[in-house]
Amino acid sequence: MRPEVLADTSLRRVLRLAGRRVDVGALRVHGDGDAQRLTPKAIGVLLELAREPGVTCIRDELLQKVWAGRAGDGDVLTQAVKELRRVFGDDPSSPHFIETVPRLGYRLLVPVEWENLRSFSAAENDPVESVNPAPAAAVATPIAPPSLVPPLRRWRRSAVAVGVIAIAALLAVVMYRQLARERDEIVIVGAPQMLTADPGAESTPRLSPDGSRLAYVAADADSGRQRLLVRGVNASATLQPSAGVGDESWPVWSADGAQLAFVRQQASRCELVTVDALGGAERVRAACPRGLFEGFDWSPDGRAFAVARFDGPATARLALVAVEGGEVLPFDYAHDPAEHDLAPHFSPDGNWIAFRRGLSPYCDLYLVSARGGEVLRLTRLTALIRGFDWLPDGSGLVFASNHEGIEALYRVDLDDGRISPLGVSPAQMPDVAARGDAFAYEVPRTRSIMQGLVLDDAATVSELAPSTGSDSYAALSPDGSRVVFVSDRGGSLQLWLHDATNRQTYALTHDDGARFFYPQWRADGRRILVTRRRATRGELVEIDLDSQLQQVVSDESVDVRFGAYAPGQGYLLIHRDSRGSRLLELAGPRAPPRTLRERVAAVEVDAASGHIYYSRADGSGVRELRADAAEERVIAAVGNRFAWHVRDGALWYFDADDADPEQVLLRRRDLADAREEVRWRTRDAIDHRSFDLSADARRVVLIRNTRNDTDIGLLRFLRSRR
Repeated sequence: MRPEVLADTSLRRVLRLAGRRVDVGALRVHGDGDAQRLTPKAIGVLLELAREPGVTCIRDELLQKVWAGRAGDGDVLTQAVKELRRVFGDDPSSPHFIETVPRLGYRLLVPVEWENLRSFSAAENDPVESVNPAPAAAVATPIAPPSLVPPLRRWRRSAVAVGVIAIAALLAVVMYRQLARERDEIVIVGAPQMLTADPGAESTPRLSPDGSRLAYVAADADSGRQRLLVRGVNASATLQPSAGVGDESWPVWSADGAQLAFVRQQASRCELVTVDALGGAERVRAACPRGLFEGFDWSPDGRAFAVARFDGPATARLALVAVEGGEVLPFDYAHDPAEHDLAPHFSPDGNWIAFRRGLSPYCDLYLVSARGGEVLRLTRLTALIRGFDWLPDGSGLVFASNHEGIEALYRVDLDDGRISPLGVSPAQMPDVAARGDAFAYEVPRTRSIMQGLVLDDAATVSELAPSTGSDSYAALSPDGSRVVFVSDRGGSLQLWLHDATNRQTYALTHDDGARFFYPQWRADGRRILVTRRRATRGELVEIDLDSQLQQVVSDESVDVRFGAYAPGQGYLLIHRDSRGSRLLELAGPRAPPRTLRERVAAVEVDAASGHIYYSRADGSGVRELRADAAEERVIAAVGNRFAWHVRDGALWYFDADDADPEQVLLRRRDLADAREEVRWRTRDAIDHRSFDLSADARRVVLIRNTRNDTDIGLLRFLRSRR
């Protein structure tokens, strides 16, 4: 909510309506012995409606007053009203609380009673709720005192006292976000400066704190291994500061710019290593935490590494590792067991850690105290986020996202959650100089193509529907003669169909304001389903291929992440809300959803048997859904919890070759006798998350990455007070 609204004296008040007590300052609704939390936007809508009960509030006026004209479309208002109806138990088909006035807006149907003014000091004594509270037994109680990595004797202090410190810290950041009135605008100065332009990919740029040097990773011309490199941002020679043993990745500067930390992978060993930025003796600081995910960060005081670790079967979570000694430090926070937390970044003052929650392509940015505790959500994009970093003054983050179509750079402010485009695209993996006015970023120059192979025909691979564009999310028709896929070959990412029999390729969609994911075929090959995302909500769209007519089959109350055809009739979809990800069943278009299972990451229907299979985000394996069982046994343990298919009673998935790390294997596992065989192998750079098979499992379609010449650019910016 914008500061002007938050500063309204009504936010210090309590109102009573519909038998509930609404504490505006605490963002809570009390009633029937419980308390439910509302988002600031929902509170803002409720306040506007409560000013004049019974009077219709126009949609455009609500959007202007609550979102200050920055809402994009009316979907955010619809979601806020849905939230209010959920909390107050209102049925839109027979409303008693909020009535929808067609084509105009909304009106409050109940009287409102305002209580006396309430001071902020009283509100500050209320605990802050997590956006993803852990179960009672696992709720995070921060145990580190004010210094980030204290001596062991200080870790034994009273958990109660430290809990008060953490709550006070969270209240401070909430009040800062609510009451901040001014911010620095970022103004890009000049054209991008290309720091690298060598053949092959240069990745993970990291600027030294003063912005004068760049660390990055590129393949060594002789060995082919990934090497850590350093160069000045002005014309200078490239330095290799490390010994060059094994593959090196994820460089991080120390706060004084004297050292670099990085990840070294060698055979079965993975280590966190530091080296002088100008070269010299290396020092192994710690073994990589198990399942190290997407890099790490070095605390400003130099005492701890923040990492994301995966202790499967479970989801990735944040952890702190001591730089001296390498032991894992106490760090408890409200981790959501159904989501992966990745890519931690310390704030410039070291008091906060920003991180990404969720796996691609559905991610958002979150914030947690460096002492642990509750979690704050910064964005609600549910989109691909490929890299982010703090602004030097700690007022917000710069991040790369594709939520508006192409991957571009944006800024999100901590004060009001406002997201502003920086006008830089295509771009990913931004890194901001801690004490300078510059940021480096990757300029992606990649291309991916669609290939097909016949497993019974010596596995000959051929390109499908050649073009100069990039293809993704390919789905093979049941008879193997057609492919539906997402491609930018027409200038923007749209859904396309390739008919191999008739040698035709054409676009099925022409919607520049949407993103498309995971197309799925009906068993008769006459219709397809595709997940379409607009703004912050996903919907399931069905397309009739003969007429090319489209219809949205999911209810507007559902946020679709994935959809498929149910056995017989109806639809299966994965929906995400505050309760986590759920597998829902729809009997027909727009039918009320019925929950089948909780915490589901992927679902598949075997057309031959009609059986439903699913997996969870914790990597616990693939299960067969049985109506007569509340919980099913794991029928197959698959390393990748998303990229698998079931065809004709067998599970298919890609896996690494333990004997040859450069090779990937397509495995088939019989679900009846658990017999497993390798059906195809390749050394090509394929996207193992995006493949499909025909109904008889003879034909395979996959996505191969054919070019990666990603370069690194640099932009300078000015900061001016708004």
